[in-house]
Order: sequence, then C-alpha cells, then structure tokens
Amino acid sequence: MKAFAYSLTASLLLWTTALSAQPKLEIIGGDTYDWGTISDVSKPLTGQVELKNVGDKELVIYSTRPACGCTSDALDQTNLKPGETTRLRFSVNVGSASGQIIKSITVTTNAQPDSIKVLFLKANILRLVQADQFVSLYPMYVGREVSGTVKVRNNSSAPVKLLEFTGNNGLTVPKKPPVTVPAHSEIDLPIKAVGPQQPGSFYGQLLIKTDSQDPQYKLLEVRIYAENKPASEAPSPAMLPSAGINK
Repeated sequence: MKAFAYSLTASLLLWTTALSAQPKLEIIGGDTYDWGTISDVSKPLTGQVELKNVGDKELVIYSTRPACGCTSDALDQTNLKPGETTRLRFSVNVGSASGQIIKSITVTTNAQPDSIKVLFLKANILRLVQADQFVSLYPMYVGREVSGTVKVRNNSSAPVKLLEFTGNNGLTVPKKPPVTVPAHSEIDLPIKAVGPQQPGSFYGQLLIKTDSQDPQYKLLEVRIYAENKPASEAPSPAMLPSAGINK
C-alpha cells in the first residue's frame, strides 16, 4: 500500500512538473536596440540581438515580423532547447527620415502566456545638411502666383553653399544662388509657383544642389504640394495672403 502511494505521488509530481514546464523567450539586453545619434545615412543601419530560451521546455520561434518594409531581419535558428540562444540580425533603411525614428520587429513563439514579444529599434538621425521634406503652398488658385518658404538646416561645423535650384511644374526660387547657410543654423529659402490652368491637386519637386563634400548631402530634395482651386474662388488681390506652410 505504501509502495502504491509512493508510486502515485511520484506520478503526480512528474505530471505536475510536465504541466508546469514551459518555454520562455528573453531578448538579451532588453527589448530596445538603440543606435544613438547617427549622421551617416548613406547605407542602412544594421544590428543584432541574442534571443534565449530561459524556460525549461523547447522554444519554437514561429516568426519574426518587421512592422514596415524599411526594416528587414534574419534569424539563425528557430528551435531552441532550454538555455540555447540564437541570433536575430536586422537592418533599417532610413530613407529621407530625420530626427527620432522608432521601428519594431514582432517575435512570435510557442511560449505561454507570453507568445509575442516586440523588439524596438531606435535611432536619432542627424543629417548634417537637410531641407524640409514636404512643403504645402496655400492658397493656390488657377493662374495666380503663390509663395512659400523651404527651411534649409546646416548642422555641420562649416558653412554650406546652395549652388543651384531646379524646380518642376513652374516652381522657382527668386533668390539668386549661391546662397550660404552658416554653420549650425538654418535659413528660409523663398519659393514661388503659379497655379496651373486645371484645378486639382498640385505636386512639384525642388532639387537643391550644395557644395557639401559629403556625397549624401550634395543634392537635397523637397516635395511641394497644394490644392489648386478655380480662379473664381479667389478673393480680391488685396485680401490674398502669400505665406506658405512648412511640413
């Protein structure tokens, strides 16, 4: 009878242990990977973290999914025994972004109840020379001239000259080049356009050539947009403002 009781207790203990055994994912170093301040954006940012199974049952990584197309990833191994680690490598294509950026990769596993973990990727993009990415012109009316400004920022320690301005869809820069942007400062570059003959959405592009020695800053691109309204909706010239909004 005692032997039976002992056997039953041992079986219950093994059964309870088996039920409590669970895989558990740990992102070594925490759930945020921070590149800090980056000024060289000529190539994608790259990094890697270690993923570890800190549970007592095999961990299966079903997927690692970046939140946007600018982020890519690669996983060395999908099945981890207790105590094993694998490497998750990733890259972020910064594109035209500036300032603080945050991207993410979602890791889905068989761990319960924490089957999903999110790895955050952070960086502060400090472009040495930059211009507004988007500028809205208002109010724009068919056949009427509208003006605005583009902010150009020089974060470097030497002056930068703006050598040439090229605009499409009738975009012009009334200021004659070269225009100097002092070190660690910004200027408002004036722009002008005339509302096309057809009402509707207006899209334009301004290219700014600089004398920067860094190839990634030799040409700055600004996208211009507006809603071109019929001339009949325009107020009298005396009441018509001519300011632009920078985005």
